Amino acid sequence: MGHEAAVLKSITGETMALLGVAAKGSVDGLLFELAVEQRYRNSEATNIEAVYTFPLPSSAVLLDFDVTLGDKQLTGVVVERKAAEAQYEEAIDKGDTAIMLERAGDGLLTVNLGNLMAGEEATIRYRYAQLLRFEHGSVRLTVPTVIAPRYGDPVEGGLQPHQVPVSDLVVEYPFTLSLELRGEIASGTIASPSHSIATARTDDGVTVTLNRNAWLDRDFVLTVSDLVAQSMSMVAKDGDGYVALASFCAEVPKSAEELPLRLKLVVDCSGSMNGDSIEAAKRALHHVLAGLSPADRFSFTRFGSKVVHEIGTLVAANAPAILKAAERLGRTQADLGGTEMEGALREVFRLGGEETRGRSGADVMLITDGEIWGADSLIAEARGAQQRVFVVGIGSAPAEGVLRRLADATGGACEFVGPKEDAEVAILRMFARLRAPRVERADIAWPQSPNWVTPIPHGLFGGETIHVFAGFDALPAGEVSLQLAPVGGGAALAARAALPAEVSKIANHTAEDIGRSVLSTCARMAASTRIETADAETKLALALHYSLLTDQTNFIVVHARAEGEKAKSLPELRTQANMHAAGWGGVGTVIARESMSCMSFNDISGPQFSRDRSAKVSKSCDLPESIDFDMPEAPSVRRDVPRPDRARPFPMAALERQLLKDSRFWSSKLPETLAELTCLKGQPDIRAELRQLIARGYNEGIVVRAILETVQSPEFMLHAPRHLARALRNLFKTKDEYAEIRAAVLAIVLRNMESEVAP
Repeated sequence: MGHEAAVLKSITGETMALLGVAAKGSVDGLLFELAVEQRYRNSEATNIEAVYTFPLPSSAVLLDFDVTLGDKQLTGVVVERKAAEAQYEEAIDKGDTAIMLERAGDGLLTVNLGNLMAGEEATIRYRYAQLLRFEHGSVRLTVPTVIAPRYGDPVEGGLQPHQVPVSDLVVEYPFTLSLELRGEIASGTIASPSHSIATARTDDGVTVTLNRNAWLDRDFVLTVSDLVAQSMSMVAKDGDGYVALASFCAEVPKSAEELPLRLKLVVDCSGSMNGDSIEAAKRALHHVLAGLSPADRFSFTRFGSKVVHEIGTLVAANAPAILKAAERLGRTQADLGGTEMEGALREVFRLGGEETRGRSGADVMLITDGEIWGADSLIAEARGAQQRVFVVGIGSAPAEGVLRRLADATGGACEFVGPKEDAEVAILRMFARLRAPRVERADIAWPQSPNWVTPIPHGLFGGETIHVFAGFDALPAGEVSLQLAPVGGGAALAARAALPAEVSKIANHTAEDIGRSVLSTCARMAASTRIETADAETKLALALHYSLLTDQTNFIVVHARAEGEKAKSLPELRTQANMHAAGWGGVGTVIARESMSCMSFNDISGPQFSRDRSAKVSKSCDLPESIDFDMPEAPSVRRDVPRPDRARPFPMAALERQLLKDSRFWSSKLPETLAELTCLKGQPDIRAELRQLIARGYNEGIVVRAILETVQSPEFMLHAPRHLARALRNLFKTKDEYAEIRAAVLAIVLRNMESEVAP
């Protein structure tokens, strides 16, 4: 791993088990595969549970999950999610080591490393594949590495308490990366707007490496331009059958008439956009304004916790209107508080009334970092508005999964622009999409009748790759074609690709023996695409057969330890913090010079950074007063848990609600004294009676444990964080243990809660 710290500490002094990350990958045609290693070391004197939530490209398909624990080589298997969680908890209770990988929302994964013993090291490896796309003669590859803080409630993003990511200004994780580009893509112009890279020609193509120290504080972005976009295909084995992938790239006819735009411009001015992101957004918007013609109409809206319509109706894009918008854009700052994106888009969708709905209505161009939780309701709102949303994702670590879902759901498109990346190219591509004829119908003709075909994407634009899979019993042969019919008639957009006469090598070079048959990478990617539109039963069947990580399945590894090597106590929870995303919220900035390197907070000393090195040790980091981060506390999350036998005579009361809040700051070690139970501060009567019990000779630790066991109502256990539920579950192994004191404590609680639960 190279430059790794011996012991990593967070800003609060917590020890981080994560040491660093290394990645190695390849690009063959448009197939990108990346193998990633995360290295962990438990530098503490006790066994721990290391939990780390990290990003993955939204379209990536996870293929492998393996673990090296000391000298043990362990291979993960995919099982149904509830079964995996049960296996994980059972292993923890037995003192064994369990490692589980699970989905945690749009483009997020959580690895759970339970019972990593004192002084022990572990290396977690996962491999994923992703299909890239030609976009008007260029290909963009992104390796996300960091999760910036998000606005809103993580429960709306489907996260459980242990999955909620945290950011830290001090932690530093080294990152190494090497890529090999093969085939036609190696002939293009290669650049990285995010990192300083080195390239070298090989017999097969080009290798790309990071040529300076890099860290997990920004996404890695590689662009390959000056390419000739082309349609292509491959065929791979799928058990006893075959799967074909057709990647079409149809050009827009040069004679296509450009219709005037009705464009609603929306820029995110929340606190998270402060610094690099708002400056990049302003540059992008200036390019947008410059690209409008007098026949176009536009509006201009800023939003945060409130919505400000700078130009609140669709006006002609004449010189005075453009000048007015440019002047107001020049004064724009990230000073509008939290990211209330759903409410802002709802207002923007209503601009212009019903005349802006539907195919011939207005389009929305949204410029944002997308750092929000709870995207489902936002996407439902956008889909119902019947207006296409074109998203420009800004920043060093935009929420790619959220933004792509929003664009795809409305038939729009998504571009990403880094802090030091030229926005003009991305905006020109957006205008090409906006002005292109809308597609009325898409038809694909296969040379033989397929057993199944994956859906064609909702948003179809010329000059860009469209991937479609199909399944066959026998090896298909011949030509597959795509035809796109523009709205209102006119010239059709057509593309053709000849299927190879034999199985493609790159589709099978990572074939694996999974269950009953040999399944190729291509077949597993096809299955992942099919899952997106399948019913729940079919989704689970496909995920289990093709060994895929989904919202219904997890990867799980269990290492049964010898009797003398088992953990003697429950592991202490250690959430692995993400690094602070470079430039997020105005803290630091991505350096502005031609040869960019990826720097850590140890390097914040030169004029290229907006803050001095004091940011490394200051919790406040001298943040500007205009930023309203308004980040809510990590909420509790409903989930399926075993319900206790006994029923509670009242709903979750103040004592339990406060205990849930307190538990966020605990590890798996529960309080042992009344003083440590801060939830009792607001319950003076209960505290007084409990002290009387202790004065009569009852052990204080047992009294505290009885309180914790007493509050295990169904409502409480449905909301309790996993580590707390686990610790509570292990408090009392039999019903008659400490029966007398449990009954006494329960009587005290019930007596003092009667006033809260009276009907």
